[in-house]
Amino acid sequence: MPCFSFNIPALKFCPAAKIVMNLAKKAKEAMDKIICSSCYACKGFYMMPNVAEALQNKGNFITKSIREDGGDSFVKEMVGQITRKYYKASGQKKILKNCNTDLFRVHDAGDLFSAKYINCWIRICEALPDIRFWFPTREYVRPDQMPHLQQLALLPNTSVKPSALRLDEPAPQIKGIDAGTAVYTSEEKALEDNHYICPATIHAFRMGRKEWRKVDKKERATLSSCAGNGCKLCFIKGCKKGIAYMAH
Repeated sequence: MPCFSFNIPALKFCPAAKIVMNLAKKAKEAMDKIICSSCYACKGFYMMPNVAEALQNKGNFITKSIREDGGDSFVKEMVGQITRKYYKASGQKKILKNCNTDLFRVHDAGDLFSAKYINCWIRICEALPDIRFWFPTREYVRPDQMPHLQQLALLPNTSVKPSALRLDEPAPQIKGIDAGTAVYTSEEKALEDNHYICPATIHAFRMGRKEWRKVDKKERATLSSCAGNGCKLCFIKGCKKGIAYMAH
């Protein structure tokens, strides 16, 4: 990731993902085809006690803020933290190593779980107009969320991208928000379905796990990063072509 991000607990704050998985179970679908069933944010680093606690504390702060002051304290805190990280006291953007201060990702864990939470992010993005915010989301599956997602997508500095629900399923194309993202197990199928291929995922995919592990650790880190591939595609507003992440 070429920038800072903000996260909350996965699944607990992903109501759409829980709906999709429950429906898939009832329909007796193969769960290994449901992307959220093997969520990266429900294992590894995210499950370390200190990380899990920090994520839960963020979630608790958000819900308390929304309940007690309409989200004012959360909005104020986020605008303040991003401002301190990205700007000098003079108001000029900082130049940071390993962080593009023009970009900010909202959620590599968690989702836009409620209309009031989306409204908080609208206010945050409005307060920081020269930062581009990327919002991957599956909340489009809940019809009552769509007007709020579309309102967020109207802002000139947001990229709201709907995420596919199943492996090898084309990226969603949803009216009022940008073209979405998908996860493919076949490069040929992704191209056939007219997707951009994420460069940060293609190297490991093409090499295979065994050969990929032979690559120097620092080189792997570079090849599997957005910055290392000079890519900002997920942050580009108005993108009409889906993006395929390659499963590996």
